[in-house]
Amino acid sequence: MEQKRMLLATGSCEGEGPCTVNMIDRFSNLPEGVFHHILSKFGIKDLTRFCCVSKRWRELCLSSPSVEFCGYSEDGIMDMACELRLKLVNALDRFLLSRGDNEMKSFVLFWDGHSDEELDEACFCVNENFRIITWIQNAVRCKVEKVYLDVTFFDYEGEPLAFPSCVFRSASLRSIVVNMPRTVVKTPSFTFSSNIEKLHLSDVVIQDEGFFEWISYSCKSLKDVTLSAVREIHSITIESSSLEKFYFINYEVDETCHINISGEKLEEINVRCNHSPSSTILKIVAPNVKRLLLEGNVKNHLNLGELKCLEQAAILMEPIVDEFNKVFEVLSSLCSVEVLVLNEATIQAAYREECVQAQLGEIWYLQMNIGSFTDDLVPAVVCLLRGTPELCTLYICYKPTSLDPKSNTSGFDMEYWKMQNLDFVSQVEDVTIELSAGFNGIELARYILEHAESLEKMVIRYLAEQSNAIGKLKESKMISNPLVTFEEYDSSVTLF
Repeated sequence: MEQKRMLLATGSCEGEGPCTVNMIDRFSNLPEGVFHHILSKFGIKDLTRFCCVSKRWRELCLSSPSVEFCGYSEDGIMDMACELRLKLVNALDRFLLSRGDNEMKSFVLFWDGHSDEELDEACFCVNENFRIITWIQNAVRCKVEKVYLDVTFFDYEGEPLAFPSCVFRSASLRSIVVNMPRTVVKTPSFTFSSNIEKLHLSDVVIQDEGFFEWISYSCKSLKDVTLSAVREIHSITIESSSLEKFYFINYEVDETCHINISGEKLEEINVRCNHSPSSTILKIVAPNVKRLLLEGNVKNHLNLGELKCLEQAAILMEPIVDEFNKVFEVLSSLCSVEVLVLNEATIQAAYREECVQAQLGEIWYLQMNIGSFTDDLVPAVVCLLRGTPELCTLYICYKPTSLDPKSNTSGFDMEYWKMQNLDFVSQVEDVTIELSAGFNGIELARYILEHAESLEKMVIRYLAEQSNAIGKLKESKMISNPLVTFEEYDSSVTLF
């Protein structure tokens, strides 16, 4: 019969004083894979403790394929005295050294360095940067497959830290996520082929445009790229036969950024550059893309190509109308889209070119993010709705701004809406309207309630000062029997 491992423990038996009991070490008998799965739920601090239980536990902990170390404030690391931080760093050093060459599936590191105000004159924490780089290199040596690094350095006067190039040369690496301010990512050697499938870089400095050439040339398995707040780069060109998802997020672009993305397998593209003083020049060659989001200042430079497979799109641009004269080209690229989200600036620009209604015949869901329902905006909304005859779901979302006017919001009554003969009204089934100041939105809501014969559900959100008008709206003679919900909300609070 298999010999059971026993742990001897001393306890206190009630009424009998100290006694000894035999406890079965059930964990040591678990299959190694099951034990490692359990260990993957624990951080490095727990693993180092487990190493002290027994020789068997030590072997299993040191061979754990998942290593996670959290040095964030919730563990008290930021507030630790330098001596305690040194002990913690040394503990991780010893743990990784003791692992030897045991293979590592994932390496996760969260770390906050000391800020300049916290540093003592003779503080040794400035050497943490070197130790962190050593940990990353150790993970690569253990043939790591997934790396997640969220590290903050506060040494603003020192030289930026060079990200270890060995990471990109690793044949085992499949996924890498890096958020490391004041870290420079240099272009890897083109002589090595990479097996990376997921590459997310945030708040790093990319040394030159050659990095994107390396992606195009050496990363033949790459499927997912996210570039968020990358520094000192103004031209991105990626041509990939494997790429499926591309995200570019940058809210602090000081100079015009050129983005050229090409890929037969691309299914999702997300470009967000709002609040940026400069524009983004975007060229997309992705005939099979299904989901597209464009947000921010794109000015007059968009070339989306043919997007015949596009299913969902959000165009939330902030154009300077006099410069944004290619709305027709943008919207004509959305001929097959079924779900569409537009903001007020894009709707207004489209109306000025009178190009909307012929382009959006396949849409069944439309969301409009607008401020106050002004008299200037109503004709643009009508033009948009006239081009959506198959619309089933309409969501007018109120996005308040500091410039929202409080006047000129009551110029269009029920008779105006009747005269428009909007085809979507006979099809629409689900409507949500968030009302703002004035009566334009209320009149549209009343028109839909009284003329939408297929309407099944309608939600009307209103301001407290509109209570009297809402009372009259509740008395509308509805042509169908929908579920109608009225909800009061605070305009100073963002609903979604």
